[in-house]
Amino acid sequence: MIAATHRIALFTLLAFAVSCGGPFLVFPGGALSGVPVSEPVDDWSFAQDPVFELETRPSDPYSVQLNYIVREGSLYIDPAEGKAWLEHIRQDPDVRVRFGDRVYPARAVLVGKPGELDGFDADRFVYRLDSRPLGD
Repeated sequence: MIAATHRIALFTLLAFAVSCGGPFLVFPGGALSGVPVSEPVDDWSFAQDPVFELETRPSDPYSVQLNYIVREGSLYIDPAEGKAWLEHIRQDPDVRVRFGDRVYPARAVLVGKPGELDGFDADRFVYRLDSRPLGD
């Protein structure tokens, strides 16, 4: 049985996770909060964090923390089969990404099937995240 102090600590941690405007560690979140960026991004090379946050399913936002790759200024993700957010992208490719406190609208474009692109997991699809206008 979990002691009362442990339950309170767990509740506090979960309340913080839900209120932070995005995912928390391994727990998915909802809509990403932050400063919306309206100008298009032509070069994602500024992205230096080891992970970023991806929001899918605009009608019912779902966000996760992910690893990513920037190559020649383009931003890529290689999702594993079975992830809820991959199914969301397949249904609606409009996403948002957050680096720091800035949130960028983007569109996930399938650019490689498993084994097609060097440097990515051979069993994963590869998506490029293209900038899109705010509100598009």
